[in-house]
Amino acid sequence: MPSIIIDKKPSGDYIRIVESYRDQHGKPRTKTLYSLGRVDSFSPESLKRMGQRLYELGVGSLKDLLGEQVSEEGRYNYGFLLVYRKILHYYGLDRIFQRITKKKKLTFSLTEVVLLLLIERLNDPCSKRGSFFHQEEYLGLAQVSLQHLYRSLDYLADHSELIQQTIFQTGRDLFNQKLDVVFYDVTTFYFESEIEQEGALRQKGFSKDGKIGSTQVVFAMLIDRYKQPIGYKLYSGDLWEGYTYTEMVESLKKEYQIENIVLVADRGMLNTDNLQATLDKGYEFIMGERLKVLPKPIQARLINLDNYHHQWMSSSIGSEREPIKVRYTVLEYNERKIIATYSEKRAEKDRQEREEKLRKAELLLKNPTQLKKKAHHYYLKNTEGEKYVVDTEKIKRSERYDGFLAIAYHAKGLSHEQVLDHYHHLYQIEHSFRTFKGYLETRPMFHWTNKRIQGHICLCYIAYSMLNHLQLRLTKQGTPLTEQTIRTHLSKMQVSLVKQADQYFYLRSKTSEISQQLLQAVAEKNLPDLLSKEQIIKYL
Repeated sequence: MPSIIIDKKPSGDYIRIVESYRDQHGKPRTKTLYSLGRVDSFSPESLKRMGQRLYELGVGSLKDLLGEQVSEEGRYNYGFLLVYRKILHYYGLDRIFQRITKKKKLTFSLTEVVLLLLIERLNDPCSKRGSFFHQEEYLGLAQVSLQHLYRSLDYLADHSELIQQTIFQTGRDLFNQKLDVVFYDVTTFYFESEIEQEGALRQKGFSKDGKIGSTQVVFAMLIDRYKQPIGYKLYSGDLWEGYTYTEMVESLKKEYQIENIVLVADRGMLNTDNLQATLDKGYEFIMGERLKVLPKPIQARLINLDNYHHQWMSSSIGSEREPIKVRYTVLEYNERKIIATYSEKRAEKDRQEREEKLRKAELLLKNPTQLKKKAHHYYLKNTEGEKYVVDTEKIKRSERYDGFLAIAYHAKGLSHEQVLDHYHHLYQIEHSFRTFKGYLETRPMFHWTNKRIQGHICLCYIAYSMLNHLQLRLTKQGTPLTEQTIRTHLSKMQVSLVKQADQYFYLRSKTSEISQQLLQAVAEKNLPDLLSKEQIIKYL
């Protein structure tokens, strides 16, 4: 039967796996099956793992091995800390927070506080107070006080521009991608409040979340074709989105020193001032065109399918969207080119949306008091007094545009197909906003001062940047993962604090293949199976 023996020699102790047998004369003998080398060439942890593994191969259990006096004293997550702390360090944000801590002579570590808030936002978003009570669920984080969680938002607000520029520059260096196209869009984040204060960011305005009557802020962001963030601006909730554009274009030149790019935006940004501001900075643009407000002769040419002699098939980054096929035509107007596209799929969608509005119109006609401000949205018109009828002429006008989409551009070096492809990928920023609102739960917000609001947005921006960074790394190594899959498997990376007699040690949970991919993406080693309380410090 095989066994392990230790040979004591002048040069040291050596480990051998041997097997006992009897020779032809019946005398007991041993033969070496495998020499493992010197004892001191192995760490205590590796010897423990070998012993545990050998026992488990013999169908033994850890409880039997350690004795009956074993109890679980606690269970903690280590996955979020191990992965996202590595990304925070890669961006150099931990060093920025350390400098702020030292310069401001803070009595707490800004890095530890922000790291807790980021991990909570990426794991299970909740209030800052909730994060305070959840901090004991993570292994390797220093304990922080509630007041420091709130105060950290002030420092994030004060240094938001530095943080944005650091994330942008570091992201460029990692993936070595040429920045030739930039996508711009605007959304709103609402508050569970209707109270406005003069001069505050929190104001009532047009809500993109459909929260009529709630106060909000306007959030404008720039990303590249890989959803890597370039920068953002925050505005008062009552500002029209078209007025945000020129300041963002200015920041590209002044704060980021970005040259020779094409700006892509939807039709909400299309006006003379914005187009001129883009050209004045030496940039080019691709924007959604308002087809219905163009001169009638131009419209007539663009909605005449006899003029559509070209076809284009979209390409997609990753597998998030199915390719689409459209027909298109091109003409020049007011020193810009207009590409109009037609899609049967879009035409069917337009018809369905109109039919849904007409169905709702029938319901509203039964209660005319609700129609004063809504009639024009549902193809209704007021004929006399409070009498409303279906506006058949408006329906006919609407039908003429089913399936059509117009794009204006000024980009000399791009083909029509490249212009269409860039505009098609504008959906990437819509996905980014969805991440902010859904996955990170940036809103509703419960902060009231401008600085706390700015700090909260900055925190969510860092969290978004770290998540997207991780996804890009996973895609680069050939193992792309969704946001929810990342969250699920990081949540499963846990350790149990186990007590045996008077000794405590940590027992790591089984690591899934996806968890290994997450660690590999950030070049991080996993924890050993078994660790003492003293040894855990070396890993976390």
